[in-house]
Amino acid sequence: MKLICLLCLLPLAVLAMSTPDRKLPAVQYDNFRIYKVYIENHLQLVEFQKIEKHTQLHILNEIAGAGRSYDVIVGPLLHRVFEKTLNFLSIAYKVIVEDLQKLLDESTVDKDTESAMEWESYHSLEVIYDWLDQECAAHDYLECKVIGKSYEGRNIRSIKLSKREGNKAIFLEGNIHAMEWISSATVTYILNQLINSNDPEIQRLSEEYDWIVVPMVNPDGFVYTHEVERLWRKNRRPNGHTNVTGDCYGIDMNRNFDYHWGGAGWNIDDPCDHWFGGETPNTEVEILALQAFVSSFADGYIRSYMAFHAYGQYVLLPYGHSNTEFPPNYDQMMRIAAAFADGAEEPYGSPFTYGASGLLNYVVSGAAKDWAYGVKNIPFTCTVELRDKGTFGFFLPSNQITEVGVEVTAGLVALVNKAADEGIFS
Repeated sequence: MKLICLLCLLPLAVLAMSTPDRKLPAVQYDNFRIYKVYIENHLQLVEFQKIEKHTQLHILNEIAGAGRSYDVIVGPLLHRVFEKTLNFLSIAYKVIVEDLQKLLDESTVDKDTESAMEWESYHSLEVIYDWLDQECAAHDYLECKVIGKSYEGRNIRSIKLSKREGNKAIFLEGNIHAMEWISSATVTYILNQLINSNDPEIQRLSEEYDWIVVPMVNPDGFVYTHEVERLWRKNRRPNGHTNVTGDCYGIDMNRNFDYHWGGAGWNIDDPCDHWFGGETPNTEVEILALQAFVSSFADGYIRSYMAFHAYGQYVLLPYGHSNTEFPPNYDQMMRIAAAFADGAEEPYGSPFTYGASGLLNYVVSGAAKDWAYGVKNIPFTCTVELRDKGTFGFFLPSNQITEVGVEVTAGLVALVNKAADEGIFS
């Protein structure tokens, strides 16, 4: 395929687009496009995988098979040849973002570490953590802890809300993937509602249940996305491998949990790819800290574990490692997930699809929700993939943060009420 070979000659053009004299973030994406590519059949899939393997195009989704679309970031020097290649292969596509840097610049990113927390901007790690400290100092029913340290020595923080003894708990996990800023923004929005909302239904949930929140599982990666590379996904531990660009860093920590680890997933065994799941399970200090924290509570206390990610508007249930094996209480979990979807759709009409992740999304192993269900026996676990359906994807503008928080809070209220009806908290 001459066109694919031509693509192979141009990967350095992508690297050359960054300009060293710019202020951080060092990596800029001026005139980089995002293409949505539609893979209809196996032959197209094979050719698309060749493109992915032999170039430094950035594919934002794990390649999970034919009959799907994939979002691909392409530098300006590659636009024409990329389109010619897809046309030659009869692969349909459309440009969904004309200038990625312009889209990134349109989001408000509050760089003032002294500013107050709000949900119209994306915030730095310092602002998020300062807000946790302020809330803990103001309310005696909140308990803040450092549950561990990241590879680079940053605190991994938790906050527990408990207003009465004997409650069962709901666990909320945020930002295990560094680039998914809407995750921690949504988790902190929910927490703020539980603490400060005057809505009687929200306050009832804060009285009748304990809430345990780890808003930032991956602080090193998160800081890196703010200071260097907005598209970074993994943590920042050097993983001992190299490629043509130099040392390879990081593990996809949502592929590193020791439950059916390594059984499935696109490029989970490629140390320099975004989805590398590690040489063995449980290699990352951040994951070990999270697991130890969850395990520090009495068995049966945590009854729901919810991990927040982007994007696609899904409620993904166990299991991820298979599309033929399902949890014993899968029907019950589906009813609870349906309640979330109904509740979340009400404010703005945002539809959420729900079901087993291996069935709905793609087969992949080593995820937090599967570990929480399969190892810790928490009876309702899920991954909530937040907005949107692909218009902005991982780069959701900051002016949508509050709307996401509103719809997810509405979904969460409905989910908890349905879970209670189903006996999850009994």
